Amino acid sequence: MDKVLLKCEGRKYQLSLKQNVITLFESGENPSEISLIDNALSDFDAAFNMDKNIVITYYSKEQNIVLATLTSDNKIAKKILYHYNDKTIYIDNFRLIICNDDVHVFFMEHNLSNPKKILLKHYIFNGALKVKEVAAINNIQIKPFYSVAFDKFGILHLVYVTTENTQKIYYTTFINNMWSLKTTVSEAVSIECPNIKIDDKRNIHICWVEENIIKELKYRKKIDGGWPKGSWDKKITLSFSDTILGPCINIIDSNIWCTWIQQNTFYSAISSDGGNSFSRPFKLAEKPSSYELVKKIEPSSEKIIYANQDGDELPFDSDKNDISYDKDSYFTFYIKEVQEYLSTLSKKIENLQKEKIHLERNLNQKSYEIALKNRNIEELKENIKKIYEDRVKYTSKIDNLNSVYNNVLSENEKLKKQIKDLQNKILILNSKLNEKVENGTIDKIKTIFFGKSNEHL
Repeated sequence: MDKVLLKCEGRKYQLSLKQNVITLFESGENPSEISLIDNALSDFDAAFNMDKNIVITYYSKEQNIVLATLTSDNKIAKKILYHYNDKTIYIDNFRLIICNDDVHVFFMEHNLSNPKKILLKHYIFNGALKVKEVAAINNIQIKPFYSVAFDKFGILHLVYVTTENTQKIYYTTFINNMWSLKTTVSEAVSIECPNIKIDDKRNIHICWVEENIIKELKYRKKIDGGWPKGSWDKKITLSFSDTILGPCINIIDSNIWCTWIQQNTFYSAISSDGGNSFSRPFKLAEKPSSYELVKKIEPSSEKIIYANQDGDELPFDSDKNDISYDKDSYFTFYIKEVQEYLSTLSKKIENLQKEKIHLERNLNQKSYEIALKNRNIEELKENIKKIYEDRVKYTSKIDNLNSVYNNVLSENEKLKKQIKDLQNKILILNSKLNEKVENGTIDKIKTIFFGKSNEHL
């Protein structure tokens, strides 16, 4: 939160955050402002402890989750609950609840290296620190996605939204130092801004905004004691408009008030029978700009409500005798709002029809492309078949050529052997010829010197 209103001993205070500085402003005849913390990197939250001192939790520039206590002499005593060494971690969306001696700190943990995954964590401090990872929120929207409240026995009740195949809102409760098995409250294409409130009978009241075709403000309660057993009642539609913002539940004089902003105007719907039925929405104020959805705390209580800077709440009037109730119909608006709803719904249907036509065209285009690809595939199959047949033919020819080549090689080897034999015979003949030539020459020389041979005989 960026702003918390406080009321203590008849004096009104405001804690606010601006440019990393948390200040305490006291309104009244002699207004004053004190800078308490100058290193806040995130939003913050505050609550009163058992000693009626203001306790603030925030994430510091030094990457610490800090618990700061404002003492009676306006001094700050800081305690570091946890330090992050990883500089890719960022903490925000703080919620601080103090029950008896237990300090509960809720926040969401972002990791810049994996921005789509957000962890909802719960720190419990009572002399020692305990860390509970409540859920992994697969949602990158910067909208409020969880709400936590406690009943008069100090039992914590939590609702949160996460994205799976669709978006779902879950409920769980913290009993015996552990979170119970979660239950599904609703499921839609889009869910945002959950808000939870517990009455004195420990019945659980939840409102939220969901969208399938058009945005609707939904309400649901858990009956029969609410916890740990009990059943969920049916969902009730309180309003339907694309301009619904920031719904919250409050219980005033046993009546359940659900208040929200619609078309730049505050609306409320009231239930006087414990949430079984609600009145038609009616306007509270025409100019909501001076009011904000803030946390307002006192030493004995706290609530989330629309209030201005002076701590004045919206003018809830519990004496509305002219409010009519309708237990069977979800369409509880006046004619003007019903017409607005039907007009918006018609536009949505028209857009869906246009989208349908666009999708059909895309489908036809894709079908045509698939047909072309199928035809190309058939042609490719024929070409592959032809190539395979040609390959078989070429393979047969290659086999024949290989056989001829082998025969030629064999004949070549025979010819080489025959040539070698002929060369050997030529060498032998040359040798004999040379020998004869040499013998004839010797005989001629003998004849010259000695005359004819055998003449003396």
